[in-house]
Amino acid sequence: MLKKILTGMLFMVLLSMPLSAMAQQRPAGKWWRLPRVSKELHLREDEKQELDDLFIENRRKLIDLKSDLERARLDLDALLDKGTLDDDAVRRQYDRLEQARENLARERFRFLLEVRRILGPKRFDRLKRMYRQFRVQRRQNTIKR
Repeated sequence: MLKKILTGMLFMVLLSMPLSAMAQQRPAGKWWRLPRVSKELHLREDEKQELDDLFIENRRKLIDLKSDLERARLDLDALLDKGTLDDDAVRRQYDRLEQARENLARERFRFLLEVRRILGPKRFDRLKRMYRQFRVQRRQNTIKR
């Protein structure tokens, strides 16, 4: 019975990992401050400032949410490492861990929605194309090394 529960939990963790990875795939850092990006997207100074403010707000939230996630992970590990396993406590803690992951993904998604609102649909699509091109170039450069 315990093996089935642990196997099921491990399966759920592994199943949710690709979703977390998708939420993390976004340009890192202040990409709107790069001259080429700013020029290509025709960003005004007030838009750059709005993105700067959004970035700081988002990073602060991400720090807290990542900390919550790590605590939930640590607490689950502690429960699983005990000599006697309390199935209900493990399930509740696993639910807390999943909620922490969801909160982190929601904040990342909220950031993307705000960026889209600031840029508008056409410039946001252009940004996505630029990002895809950047990833392809980065992969090609990695392969050449």
